[in-house]
Amino acid sequence: MTVLENQLRDALAAFIAASGSRDSSQIGAALKRVLELEIKLGADAPERLRHFLQRRSYQKALEFLESEL
Repeated sequence: MTVLENQLRDALAAFIAASGSRDSSQIGAALKRVLELEIKLGADAPERLRHFLQRRSYQKALEFLESEL
């Protein structure tokens, strides 16, 4: 797993945790980070991961990254 994928995994986990807390400022900041990292991934990211991110299936994207450990 690349450094960028590790950062994305952490950002997705933070987003999911923030969503559970219902704190809009935390959710917004975490989502912004996820979107920034998604852009940086580029075309060489695994196709399945890109699919989950494009569909905003963040839990599935996190599970995919965790299975890659």
